[in-house]
Amino acid sequence: MRSMHWPGPRQVSAAAVAAGCLILAACGSGGGNHQSSTNPTASATAAAEPTSGPAAVAAITANWKTVFDGKAPIPSRSALVQDGPQVAAFVEAQAKTAFGQAATGSTATISSVTITSPTQATVHYEVLLLGTPLLKNQVGTAVYVDGVWQVAIASFCALAYLEFPKGSKQLPAVCQS
Repeated sequence: MRSMHWPGPRQVSAAAVAAGCLILAACGSGGGNHQSSTNPTASATAAAEPTSGPAAVAAITANWKTVFDGKAPIPSRSALVQDGPQVAAFVEAQAKTAFGQAATGSTATISSVTITSPTQATVHYEVLLLGTPLLKNQVGTAVYVDGVWQVAIASFCALAYLEFPKGSKQLPAVCQS
């Protein structure tokens, strides 16, 4: 599974900065009272999201955007990352760095979603910081867990690997294997 398009040499420092911001945006920093068009917390407790068709694509798109919305409430974002509780301490530690404030300006655009099974989809996306694309042409995975489409832990870890090498003790345990 290819989960990231690796940047060229000129983009390496931007990628490292982006990684720090994105890790925080993906599930932890910020936490204003931003209202979004979807309510992921409600969808997790209400009826299960669809697993096929345009409604599933819309749910995946909305949830993916929420995860990378640096102004969305922390609980809403964490609920949409597979194994979110397992990365919480890592995200909290990263939030104390200089990247913490910058992460509140992150967003994502989704160019396509392909449902590959009732429990998995491929997402082509771009991550922006204050409207400027930082990571273009990214490919990630959405997984269907307990009735909700979530950003796969592999996609979260792929972003973490931009900042820390695979196997680093600084990574959450779920990303070290």
